[in-house]
Amino acid sequence: MIAIRPKTCQLLLLLLENAGKPVSKQNILETVWADSVVAEQVVFQSINELRQIFTNKEVIKTIPKQGYMWLPDVSTISTSEPKHKTNRHTITVIICSLVIAFVSVLYYFYLKHNEQPKQNTVAGSVVILPTQNQIEGNDHSWVRLGLMDQVIQRLPNNQAHGVLQTDYVLEVLERAGAPLSHVKPEHIRQIFIVSGAELIVSSKLSGSPHDYQLSYILHYKNTQQKGVLFGRDIQAVIDEFSDKVAKQLGEESALQANNYHADFNHEMLGVAIDLKLEDNHLAAKPLLESIIAHDPENLTAQRLLINTLFELKDYPTVKKHLMLAIPLAQKLNDKNELSRLHYLNAIHAIIEGDDELAKPRVEQALKVARSNNDWLFMAYSKDLLARIAQHQGQYALAKTYYLEAKKHHQVLRCPVGESSVWASLALLAKKQNKLDEFNAALSKAKQIAKSRALTNQLKYLNTLNY
Repeated sequence: MIAIRPKTCQLLLLLLENAGKPVSKQNILETVWADSVVAEQVVFQSINELRQIFTNKEVIKTIPKQGYMWLPDVSTISTSEPKHKTNRHTITVIICSLVIAFVSVLYYFYLKHNEQPKQNTVAGSVVILPTQNQIEGNDHSWVRLGLMDQVIQRLPNNQAHGVLQTDYVLEVLERAGAPLSHVKPEHIRQIFIVSGAELIVSSKLSGSPHDYQLSYILHYKNTQQKGVLFGRDIQAVIDEFSDKVAKQLGEESALQANNYHADFNHEMLGVAIDLKLEDNHLAAKPLLESIIAHDPENLTAQRLLINTLFELKDYPTVKKHLMLAIPLAQKLNDKNELSRLHYLNAIHAIIEGDDELAKPRVEQALKVARSNNDWLFMAYSKDLLARIAQHQGQYALAKTYYLEAKKHHQVLRCPVGESSVWASLALLAKKQNKLDEFNAALSKAKQIAKSRALTNQLKYLNTLNY
């Protein structure tokens, strides 16, 4: 049985009676809510309730400035006139009961026909996009990145897929030419092309405080699943949303939020990230320092500040912050940040010209990344080990590390990572004066870049020559 409110049932009847034709909001309000004065929000809510009944199929289309249209075909069956007079309320109840029964049967057979295996349904990268926040005021400005990051942190990686971390998602958006907000269908298509995404999750928060509405779309390459969640408590809505996405990945539920440190629930951090994306590192630096002064355990701000200091070539201060942040990440048992901080610590050693110190540091990063199935930083760590080996003249070992890095990128189906490894293998072959290997590897790198519309990557590859 499918529970449906009476007014929502009446709206369903109205749409069925006008199948294939748009029904205006005004018509809906005058027909369904003729006996009361209500806001247009009730129409939106009932439309979403109907869409949730048919989660995996688009049955109602929004026609801009015209209203809503029922899409599937509807058959009308004539019945004989009733012998006895029946009051209007009874007739409505009977019709609604019949419609509910019809919808229930139709939905059951639709699900059976389109049933997908629940376990391990996603292989490759999972991209959670920034949440569109439509609630006015500064109290919810943290939602754009904060809600997104909390969902990301609560989704586990496994041997088949990897959930891209927030900062890497921002890189993917930039690569796809997509904005941080109001991502459109054409942007979604481009994200699929330039990344290894098998599942892209978009969401939008609307309503008002204590009356939240989170609508979401689960984008697969050939299909979509839409839904909407309602709640009076924003954390409860995030919990439910996280569970919804986790189930798509074959998990019973998302990881508990108890130990989640809301690093992104800070308006100033969003501003700092925007500045970094614009390469305005000088302006981002004081904002990040201010966040850390008020919240020393904000590891995301700590790491972003370290990255900013690298860009500004302030290496002594980089070292100072690494020495503070790494013990803190260990104390908080934040494996995602810890692997990144160890990796940055290794980069610092390389810049200082100490390969011997860099190697154990990057091995620490690799160890943490392995424990967390963090495929991206497993790949990055192997790539850095390859560069150290190459610098030391250990070419065979470098090639082994590069090939292992490529395998990790292939788990995520990341075209940029895979193309970059082939480019590195080409340069390694050039070091050894192996022309055929150089041409083969460079050709492979270009082929991937062309097929996945990686414009900047292709520009770089075209600068390489023997």
